[in-house]
Amino acid sequence: MPDEAGTTPPRPRTPPASPGTVLQYFDDTRRTSPELPAVEHRGRSLSYEQLGCAADALAAHLRDLSVAGTVVGIRTDRSFRLPIAILATLRAGAAYMPLDHAYPEARLDFMMRDSGMRVLLTHRTPTGVPPAPAGTRIVLLDDAIPADPPQQEPPTPLTTPHTTTDDLAYVIYTSGSTGTPKGVAMPHGPLRNLISWQRETFACGIGSRTLQFAAASFDVHFEEMFSTWGTGGCLVLIDEEIRRDSHRLLRFLDEQRLHRVFMPFVALQSLAHTAQDVGRHPDTLREVVCGGEQLYITPAVRQFFGALPGVELHNQYGPSETHNVTAVRLSGDPASWPERAPIGRSIAAARVRVLDEHGSPVTAGDTGEIVIGGPVLARGYLNRPGLSAERFTPDPLGPPGSRVYRTGDVGRIDAQGLIHFLGREDGQVKIRGYRVELGEIESAVRALPEAADAAVVVNESRTAGKRLVAYVVAEAPLPEDLRTRLAETLPEYMLPVAFVPVDRLPLTPSGKLDRQALATRELTVTGSGARPAEDGVHPTEAGVRQDLTLLWEHVLDAKDIAADDNFFRLGGTSLLAAVLISRINERFGAYADLETFISRPTISAMAEWIGERSDLSQQPVRLDS
Repeated sequence: MPDEAGTTPPRPRTPPASPGTVLQYFDDTRRTSPELPAVEHRGRSLSYEQLGCAADALAAHLRDLSVAGTVVGIRTDRSFRLPIAILATLRAGAAYMPLDHAYPEARLDFMMRDSGMRVLLTHRTPTGVPPAPAGTRIVLLDDAIPADPPQQEPPTPLTTPHTTTDDLAYVIYTSGSTGTPKGVAMPHGPLRNLISWQRETFACGIGSRTLQFAAASFDVHFEEMFSTWGTGGCLVLIDEEIRRDSHRLLRFLDEQRLHRVFMPFVALQSLAHTAQDVGRHPDTLREVVCGGEQLYITPAVRQFFGALPGVELHNQYGPSETHNVTAVRLSGDPASWPERAPIGRSIAAARVRVLDEHGSPVTAGDTGEIVIGGPVLARGYLNRPGLSAERFTPDPLGPPGSRVYRTGDVGRIDAQGLIHFLGREDGQVKIRGYRVELGEIESAVRALPEAADAAVVVNESRTAGKRLVAYVVAEAPLPEDLRTRLAETLPEYMLPVAFVPVDRLPLTPSGKLDRQALATRELTVTGSGARPAEDGVHPTEAGVRQDLTLLWEHVLDAKDIAADDNFFRLGGTSLLAAVLISRINERFGAYADLETFISRPTISAMAEWIGERSDLSQQPVRLDS
C-alpha cells in the first residue's frame, strides 16, 4: 500500500528559502554557490552564475520593451535558450507563454493573438524566423547562450521588479470544450507554494541531476525547472529525438547518471517495458514523479522498481488550473503497491475535497466531484471571464471571498483518507498526459465538409492504450485524408486514430448523446487490406514482412495491415513505436532506433532495412505486452 509515513531518504541541505517568487530560490543558490551547474545540454553545462547572467542580459532588454505585466511568447527549441528565456521573462516582471513547435500554425497564431502578447522570443530555424501577428516585436535568442569561459567579474545580478503572489507567472493553453483553446493564467503564489512543498518532500537536493522531460507547453515543465533550481540541482536537457525513443531515453538516464525524472504514466510504462526487454536499469535513479494521468502499477512497472529498490515513485495530481495539489509516495516492495494508484492527500495549503451533488464532503467509500480550494488556484482563464466564473466559484466551506475550482473529476476517499481518481464526469479526458476536451475535437471534425455530425470518444485497448475514435455521421466510405486535414488545426495528440462512419449517433432516453454506447463499441483499427507479398520479393524478406505484420497488428490492436500502410497514420504514436521497436530488435537482432523507424514507417521499408542488417534468424515472434 502507499507509504506516506515513510522517512524521506537523507539529502544534502537545500539552500535557505527567501521570501518572494520562485526566482528567489534560484537567486539563493546563485548567491551561495554560483559555480554549481544549473543546466546541462549535450555535455556542456552552465553554472548558476552563467545562466543567471544570460537571463539578466535578456531581461534587461525585455524591460526596455516595457513587458512588465504583459504576456511574452516563447517559441524555441530544447536548448539553453528555453530556460534562459523563461528566467528572463520572469525577471522582467512578465508572464511567459510557451509556444510548441509541434502545434499547427493555426493554433499557434490563435494563441498569440488571444493572449495579447506583444513580444515573441524565438530563434532562426532552417526555414527562417517563425511568424508572429502584425505588431508583435520579435526578439531573437540566437545569441542568448553565453560563451565559455564565464566572465571573471560577473556584473551585479539584475533585481526583479516588485512582484506579488497575484502577478502572473505563465499562461498555458489547454483544450477547450467549445472548440477554442483557453489560456490558464497562473500567478506566482500557487507556484511558490508548490515548489516550497517539493523542497521539503523530495529526496533530491544540492548537486542532484533532474531530467527535463516535459514539453514546455505542459505545466510539469515549470515543476521540473524550479523544483531542481529550488534545491541547488542541475536540470539536464534532452533532445526531442531521444525523449521520444524509450531505448535511447533509457541509455541517456543511465549514462548521464540522472537522479530524478518527471513523466506521465504512458511514458513510464514504455520505459519500464524497454528496461525489461534489454535488461538495463538506470541505477543512479532516486525518484520518479508521475502526473498528468492515472497511474497504473503494471507488471512492467513493478519489475522496473523491483530492480531499483531504492527508488521512490511519487504520484501527483492536479489540473492545469491549480497545478499539482495532491500527492502520494509509493515505496517499499512494489509487489504490495495497488494496481490503480491513489492520488493521495492535499499538499501544503491546498484544500482538496470530494463533494456530493449538494456540496457536502462525502464519507469514506462514496464518490463525488474533486473540488480544490486554498491559495493554489489559477487566476482563471485569460480573457474568458464567463468561463472563469463558471469553473472558479465561491467556496461554500471556506472564508468569505475564497474560491474553489470545480475539476469535473470524479473521486473517492478511502478509509485511510487517500483520494482516488475515478475518471471524468464530462467530455474531458487525459491522453498521453495531456488534458483534452472532446468537444474541441468534435468541433474540428464537424467542420469537415463530409461530416453532418460527429462524436469523439476514448477507446481503450489492451496493447495500444487509450485511443481517440471519431464517429462521423456521413456516407461511407470516408476519405482517407481526414486525419491529415485535421492535423492542420489540431496537435498530434488530439487526432483520432480511426474515423467510423455511422448513420446516426446513439442517444440516451433523455435525448443526450450516449457516449458510453460509443465508447463500449468494439473497435479494431483496420489497414488498407491484407495482401500477399508482391512479385519479385525474396522469400526471406516475405517472411520478415509476415512477422512484422503480426507485430504491428498486435501493438496497434489492428488488422489487415498492408506492406505499405504507414504506422503513424494507423494511430501509432512515438510511445507505441518504442514498444514495437523493442519487439523488432528482439525478434531480428538488428538494432533500430526511433529515428530509423520514423524514416521507414511501413512494413515493406522496415523489412528491407532489416534484411540489410540482420541474419534473420528464425526466432518466434513475441506478442506479450
